[in-house]
Amino acid sequence: MNDWTSTVLCKIAEKAWGTKVVRQGQCNGKVESHGEGLQGVRVHIEISLFNTLQYCSAPEKHENTILIEGEMIYREKANGLQSKIDDVFNKIAKLIPNVNVTSFKSCTNGITSKASIINPRSQYCIGENLVIQCNMYDYLGNSKTYGGDFLRSRLYSKELGASVSGRIEDFNNGTYHIHFPLYWKGKVQVSAMLFHPSEGIAALWRSRHSSSGVLEYEGRFVNFTQDEITACGFKLNTDKELCEYLDQDDEEAFYCIKPSNLSCESLNEMRSIVIRKSHLTKEETELFKSNKIGIEISKEFKFINVEDCKKHKSISLPKCETGMESPIPSGYFYKNIWNPVYCNMTNYETGDNFTNCLQGKKLFLLGDSTLRQFVMHFNDIKRPLHAINGHWTQIIVTNYLGFNQRNWNSWQKTLLAVNIDKDIYVFYKRHAIPLESFRFYYFKEDKYISRQIDQLGGGMDTIIAITLGQHFRHFPLTLYIRRVINIRRAIERLFRRSPETKVIIKSENTREIHASVEKTGDFYGYTQYLALREVFQGMNVGFVDAWDMTVSSATENIHPPGYTLQGIMSMTFTFAC
Repeated sequence: MNDWTSTVLCKIAEKAWGTKVVRQGQCNGKVESHGEGLQGVRVHIEISLFNTLQYCSAPEKHENTILIEGEMIYREKANGLQSKIDDVFNKIAKLIPNVNVTSFKSCTNGITSKASIINPRSQYCIGENLVIQCNMYDYLGNSKTYGGDFLRSRLYSKELGASVSGRIEDFNNGTYHIHFPLYWKGKVQVSAMLFHPSEGIAALWRSRHSSSGVLEYEGRFVNFTQDEITACGFKLNTDKELCEYLDQDDEEAFYCIKPSNLSCESLNEMRSIVIRKSHLTKEETELFKSNKIGIEISKEFKFINVEDCKKHKSISLPKCETGMESPIPSGYFYKNIWNPVYCNMTNYETGDNFTNCLQGKKLFLLGDSTLRQFVMHFNDIKRPLHAINGHWTQIIVTNYLGFNQRNWNSWQKTLLAVNIDKDIYVFYKRHAIPLESFRFYYFKEDKYISRQIDQLGGGMDTIIAITLGQHFRHFPLTLYIRRVINIRRAIERLFRRSPETKVIIKSENTREIHASVEKTGDFYGYTQYLALREVFQGMNVGFVDAWDMTVSSATENIHPPGYTLQGIMSMTFTFAC
C-alpha cells in the first residue's frame, strides 16, 4: 500500500470514528469508537480492514488516550471510565494514614487504649445517642497523635438478641467518638475493638498496591487429545507470546501465555494459585499475629441501663423500596430480627413467605457463594435451617435443583432451581474472574456481570440480585472499582429498556477474623464496601448492607449463618417484592 492510499484511509477512518487513528503493533480484534461525532455509537471494523488501516501513521500519544493493562491499545477516553475509577479510589485513599512502622512499641495498642462514656449518666433513654470516646495509646503508654486505626464496634444485649453497629468518628489525633443510637430497653453492653492499628492499615494499603495481586492463575488449553497448562493473570511479566481476552466495552483484559501448539481459543479451564510472598516488613508482620487482631479496648464501665423514658412508640416507616438511601448504621437486630431504621422490612421466615414473593418471577443471582447460599437455602430439605417460635421448620421454595452436590467444594458451578407449580425460576451464576478456586473449573461459561445483565431483557417479572467482593480482596482496589462501575453502567442500560426491573445490590460481609490479612482480610473488604456505596449512590436499586448486619451480629463467617442470613435475605426480598 502506498503512502497516499494509507493517508486517505486514515482520514476516512478518523472521520467515521470521530477520533484519532492510532497504530500500535499488530491488532487482533475489532475497534470500538465512542467519539463525539457518533455520540457513543459503536463502529466495529473486522480484522481484515483493521489490518489494512494499521499502516496509518501513528500520532503522538495525548492526554485523552489510555493504556489498557499489559497491551499498547489506545482509545479515546470519551466515556471517562478511568477518571471515574480514579475519583472513587482517591476518596478512599484519603482515609489511609500516611505512617510507617519505625518501632513496634510505637504502634497503637488496644490493651493500653481506653474507652469511656462522654457525659456518663445512671440512666439512658430509647431514642437518645450514646457516645463513646476512645483514647488510643501505644505499647509504651504514650498517647497517639494521629488517627487511621481500623476500629469495629457494636452495642448489644445478648439475652434480647439485640445489637447495632456504631458509627465511628476519627478526629485524626488519636481520639475517636463512636456514636450508638439506643433502640431498645434493658442492660446494654459495648464492644469497641481495635481490629488493626493505623500503622498496620498503612502497611496493608501499601501491600495491596505493591503488586498486581496475591493470586496467580493457570489455564488449561484443550484440543481433542492435546492439552497444555500455562500461566494466566491480569498482568504477566514475560517476554513470551500472550493470549489476550479483552472486553473492549468494559476496558478489562486478562492474559495467558500462549501454548506452543494450541490456539488462544482453546482455553478451557482455569484454577487459582496462591502467591507465597509478602510485601510486609518484619516489624509490620508482628502487627498481624493472631493475638493482636481484634483486641477489645479497655472500658471504664461494664454496661449501661436504657429505659423507655417517654413510653417510646414505634414510628410508622414506609415499606423498603428500591432507590432509598441506606444510612450508617442502616438498622439493628432485636429478638434476632433485622430492623432497618429507614424503612419497614418484611421478615421472611417461612418457605411460603419466599414463595409468595417469587411466584411467577425469574430471580437471577449474580456473584459469589454468599448469593449461592440463597439457592441452597431454598432447597435445603435434608436439614432445617431456622427456628420459628421455638420449632424447627424447613425452607422449601423450589422443588427442583439442577445440581447434585450440596457442599461448598463446587461453589463455582452454575445453579438452576425451579418450582413448576408456582412458576418460579431461580438462576445462580458466578461473577467472572477473579475467582479463588484451586480446582480447575470450566472457564468458557464465564461472563462479567455487566455482560450478563446486558443479555437480560428485564421486566416486571425479573429480579436481579448482585454481590461481589470476597474474591477481589486478593487484588488492587482499582480492579474492584472498575468492575462495580461497569456493573452500574450495565444497570443504567437495563433501566433504559426495562425500568420496572428490580435490582438489588448486596454488599459483601465480614468473614473469619483471622483470615490472612494480606490476602483476604476484612480491611480490604471494608475499602471495597466504601467503594460500593460510593458507586451505587443515587441509583434506583435496593442496597442490602450485609457489612453492617454482620458487624452488628459479630458474625465471623464468610457464609453468614442463622438469623444473620435471614436478615440479609429478608431485606433482599422486601426490596424485590
